[in-house]
Amino acid sequence: MSPAALTRRAAIRTMAAAAASTLPFGLPACRPTNDRHDNKSSFSVALIRCPDYEARTLARALNDGWGLAVPPDIRGKRVVIKPNIADFSPDRPIHTDVRLVEALVLLLRNAGAAEVIIAEGPPHNRDTEWLFRQTGYEDMAGRLDVPLVDLNYDDVRPVRNANPKATALRNLYLPKTILTADVLISVPKLKTHRFAGVTLSMKNMFGVVPGLKYGWPKNILHWNGIALSICEISATVRTHYSVIDGIVGMEGHGPLLGTAKKSGVLIMGTNALAVDATAARVMGVNPARVEYLAMAQTVRLGSLQTRDIAVAGSRIKDAGTDFALPPGFSDLRLLRRS
Repeated sequence: MSPAALTRRAAIRTMAAAAASTLPFGLPACRPTNDRHDNKSSFSVALIRCPDYEARTLARALNDGWGLAVPPDIRGKRVVIKPNIADFSPDRPIHTDVRLVEALVLLLRNAGAAEVIIAEGPPHNRDTEWLFRQTGYEDMAGRLDVPLVDLNYDDVRPVRNANPKATALRNLYLPKTILTADVLISVPKLKTHRFAGVTLSMKNMFGVVPGLKYGWPKNILHWNGIALSICEISATVRTHYSVIDGIVGMEGHGPLLGTAKKSGVLIMGTNALAVDATAARVMGVNPARVEYLAMAQTVRLGSLQTRDIAVAGSRIKDAGTDFALPPGFSDLRLLRRS
């Protein structure tokens, strides 16, 4: 790594540590879920093999993971799915695969959801209608009669930031679609990220704040600090479940310009930090070295410690495959999978 890269990474760590030190212990602490696998562990995460996007394969994998990772009660509820559709390229797996989201919609309806909505606020491409069309979401939503909502232009309401010491984001302007959801499910793609190291279910929540208020690519969040913004959004906007699309992810210069990486897994669970920590380990990344994941644990948004996470389904050491890391992030490498 070059001296410049070292300096940049050291500066990022220093700023993240300073930001974490200002966060009060008053941020909402996550209540441990009832764990059906290991009474010593607080958070259940399902790591499910899923080798392809064929409909039967997806349905079986989602049903297996849904049963193992203590899902929320969605009967009679209004459920909002938040995929990651940052942009579109026919040659790169940038977005959450539409076939996975279709299978999830069917699962939710079969489980008794009263309404299912798909909502996204793309950070890079301002033409969300074009993105929905190119990625296949428009066609899928039409066939299944599912509303598609552009969060960048949705009606908004100011909500007090859960961090009372917040500066740039004292209030968060949040879309009505997100605020009126009974259950919010984050469905990101398993990817590396050139500024954050990795982008998973917590980072996916950047897309719930509207570009109309925060700019493209959500510039105010970057000025506030990526790690701090992720933690503040995650503390203020509760996600009830995460499903990470790791069937084919992205490695290298993500989240837009990396290359495809086949992992053949879904990672699912109720606590976003525990799910993301597990996903990071699958990628060969030490979650404790990812600034926003370490900060999220500091402010009690869950745990990234293996002793606190019961992984059901496959073992990380069996399902894991090292992702090529973005330039300047080689220090994130996990030395050994447990």
